[in-house]
Amino acid sequence: MAVKEIKDMGASVLTRLKKQAKETGINYQTCLQLFAQEEFLRKLEMSGYAENLVLKGGMFLYTISNYEGRPTMDIDFMLRRMSNDVAGMKTIMEEICQTDTHNDFISMEVLGTRKITPEKKYPGIGINLMAHIKNVRIPFSVDIGVDDVIVPGAVKRTVATRLEGFEEPNIYTYSLESTMAEKFDAILKRMTASSRMKDFYDIYYWSQVFDFEGRVLQEAIFETLQHRGTPYEKDSMEQIRAFDQNEFLQKLWNNYNPGPGLEKPDFSSVLVQINRFISPVYGALLREDEFFGMWSSKENVWK
Repeated sequence: MAVKEIKDMGASVLTRLKKQAKETGINYQTCLQLFAQEEFLRKLEMSGYAENLVLKGGMFLYTISNYEGRPTMDIDFMLRRMSNDVAGMKTIMEEICQTDTHNDFISMEVLGTRKITPEKKYPGIGINLMAHIKNVRIPFSVDIGVDDVIVPGAVKRTVATRLEGFEEPNIYTYSLESTMAEKFDAILKRMTASSRMKDFYDIYYWSQVFDFEGRVLQEAIFETLQHRGTPYEKDSMEQIRAFDQNEFLQKLWNNYNPGPGLEKPDFSSVLVQINRFISPVYGALLREDEFFGMWSSKENVWK
């Protein structure tokens, strides 16, 4: 659907985003960033690189839930069928930013690039961008990872818009199963040295929003752990369940803010939910059995 003719579209969008911030409780700067990220996805779809960048992470989860849950300030992608050369990626990002979406009131520029995740075999690339609507500057970042596995595969999805009247981006995204698997991997890899409370929260939250096919989730967890070389033990889930007794992790959780309008349960409840969701799948993986359960988010149980 084309945007109807408005004399000053930039001013109109800024006004609508201010209204949205007031109505949703999400601060204005976050609403600006989310709109800029959405416009970036529109540019990506219309560029020649839509097949190469697969949306993942918090932005993926936030968009497929129709913007319920935890908003995120950066966009994560997995790069495929292309080199992770920093200079080359800067050129690609500049091309995407210059792609015409017929939304002339907003422009984008690349501020800089950097290598990220140096501990991985193939480091990722971080890109700092700036969007402009009239005299308003909107910074946001894009993080690009490489050499990960997606089970069962990338999915093409239509992303709902934040404001009515704009084209809905149609892009490739991660699977839910691989998203949960990577968050579990992050916890398992660091164990009591974990500092990313969002991984705990996201498994807790999204397991109560989406249904999962056990066999696919099991394969996603197995492939992710194998691909990343993450060690796992028979008692790993028991250790995770006891994290609420760890003073360091409990303090991190107490200081964690999941986002505006989101309730934060106690850490013990989060760990119980992770155990309920992951343990049956993990146990079958350890036994080298196939797990065919179906997870019901409504009933919060494997069937």
